Formats: sequence, C-alpha cells, structure tokens
Amino acid sequence: MLAPDELLDAIAGTLRRQVGPAVEEPFAKTQAFMAAVILEKLAGDLRVAAEPHDDGRAEVVVALRATLGDDAPARVAAAIDHLERDGTTAVWRELVEALYATRTELGNDRFAEALTATRTALRTRLDRSLAEQA
Repeated sequence: MLAPDELLDAIAGTLRRQVGPAVEEPFAKTQAFMAAVILEKLAGDLRVAAEPHDDGRAEVVVALRATLGDDAPARVAAAIDHLERDGTTAVWRELVEALYATRTELGNDRFAEALTATRTALRTRLDRSLAEQA
C-alpha cells in the first residue's frame, strides 16, 4: 500500500503524463496539468509534515554550554536554560540579547563562538519554517 504522499505523487504523474496529453480541449488540458501541480504540492506538504520536528534547540544548548562552560554569565546561563524549555521566538531573542549584553564579559572568542552557534541554529529554524510554509 502506498503512503499518502506517494499516492498523490502517482496520481499527479498520471495526470501530467497520460491524462493531460490525451485531452484535446485546451481548458480541460490546463485543468489536468494544474491538478497535477496541486497534488504534487500536497504530496510535498505531507512529506514535510511527516518529518520529525527538530527545531535545533537541543544542539545549540549543548554547543553553548560546551563553548561557555560553567562560568557563563548568569544572564546567558538563564537564557540557555530558558531556551532548553521553550523554543519560542521571544526566548531566542532573549538569548541573543543576553549574548550581546555580556559580550565584554564573555570575551571576543567565546562571544563569537556562541553567536555563531546561535545564528546557525536560527538559520536552521528559519529554513525549517520556510519549508513548512512552501
């Protein structure tokens, strides 16, 4: 038995390769091809929805703790702990604000490493969000 996304892809392929070319009337031909496009989009949406959702928080929390160690500024440590429990945009913002607020205390190297790890995780989060909306 085919998975739902595979079934939609199969129907779309049939519409695109067999039904569309066999139809003579222009409007009906266009409709067959457009139905194929819609079914392919739905199949892609089903595939994205079926993927395990990983927002990257666990990896960035581990990376930040490894980079900053036990002597991380209290504000940054609290933001990392908060991010571990809650991945909302406000909490990500809290982390970035904490990093910038403690930049001098962290030093250039640790700040740069922490910010790079955070930016990479945020980019992954954005890419995932865009894929879900596509």
